[in-house]
Amino acid sequence: MKREVPISKAKWIMEPGCVLLVTSGESGNANVMTISWQTPIRSGEPCHVLLVINPARYTCELIMKSGQLVINVPGSDLLGQVHRAGTVSGREVDKFERLGLTAVPAQKVAPPLIDECAAHLECEVERNVELGHHRLLVCRVVRAVADDAYFNGTWDPERFHTLHYLGGKRYGLLCNSTEA
Repeated sequence: MKREVPISKAKWIMEPGCVLLVTSGESGNANVMTISWQTPIRSGEPCHVLLVINPARYTCELIMKSGQLVINVPGSDLLGQVHRAGTVSGREVDKFERLGLTAVPAQKVAPPLIDECAAHLECEVERNVELGHHRLLVCRVVRAVADDAYFNGTWDPERFHTLHYLGGKRYGLLCNSTEA
């Protein structure tokens, strides 16, 4: 039996997307934010990613100032830090210090990478579209790097478990693969 889903809950039909940690700012003023509203929108050269972010967030303020960000891909071993990063503002605390994360310099943008994450997309914002209470950021990937122990063109879900937000404090894991 299928039942109506309120439009306000419709996004959960397509979720869960991979949870990411977005870094913004620069050395000495860097911030970390948890985000799950994202999708690749153009593959190839250049690659583009769409992020949906609330403009009230400190991360959004920092991104708007520099036009740059880093998308970091955490694994299940960072579940606690991923969840806590979404519960406190970087205006109030140094999230890298609070979460025990290591900031390392990026090569092509000012915001740092998170060393504990398995992959990173260094990005420049090409478009910023206001839509209701959120901004749609079209980001051009200028550098991509991933741990080859877990990523060889796609993730190896038997070895690396991406996090997928299910609402509240619930997360799912990508733990295996199958073939059609």
